[in-house]
Amino acid sequence: MKIRVLGCFGSRVPGRSTSCLLVDDKLLLDAGSLASTLNQAEQVSLDDILITHAHIDHIIDLAFLADNVLTSRKTPVRIWAAEPVLDAIRKHLFNNVTWPDFSLIPTPENPVINLLPLPAGKQAEIAGYQVKWEETNHTIYTTAYCVEREGHALFYSSDTTTTTAIWEMTRKCENLKIAFIEASFPNRMEHLAKISGHLTPEMLKVELEKFGDRDIPIKVFHMKPQFLEELRAELAAIGDDRLQVLDGGEVFTF
Repeated sequence: MKIRVLGCFGSRVPGRSTSCLLVDDKLLLDAGSLASTLNQAEQVSLDDILITHAHIDHIIDLAFLADNVLTSRKTPVRIWAAEPVLDAIRKHLFNNVTWPDFSLIPTPENPVINLLPLPAGKQAEIAGYQVKWEETNHTIYTTAYCVEREGHALFYSSDTTTTTAIWEMTRKCENLKIAFIEASFPNRMEHLAKISGHLTPEMLKVELEKFGDRDIPIKVFHMKPQFLEELRAELAAIGDDRLQVLDGGEVFTF
């Protein structure tokens, strides 16, 4: 499995892109920065995208992807998410107001994108991967994913504050090789983190007790760029050698 970090921040400033992971050059997790990091050929080759939730920093480049590949694909790009997430994308992005409805363009029979709901059973095979999910504790409906293929799995927390179900899911993921877990605000902003559905480094430390002591690298993402140095210092102070603060552009293989 190869994972390329296209974006890893909780907001966008020059040199800092929003959440987006590319797995094996074929499966995308969230779409915060794909159009600004992938070239035209790479965008055209994308078949499947897993979306965690409908906040703009996780879906914005779905709009530009649809535009960029409009005349270059023979089959639709498959965009997968829980039904409440797809409903929000339909209402607020591809609604012919904010952006054209590319699920009907160029024709309803052969659109640029297909919005496909995840099945109710919380597991499915997508693009050759076994995908499991649980709802996080965020301000809107959001899912965390475990994605596995050929005995290798990754965990992607998406946006969450303190919770339980997603950590129970990771403990059942025996082939877990790497975890991407959020930490958005510094410790002094714990109240803001809680009301906005996010974690601070100190809150992450508590959540990692639920994650367990497995020797699995943990890549921290969704940092708010204006607090990055403060977050780096506070995450280092946790003293957990598994933690790495992402900067964007990393590639992990296993």
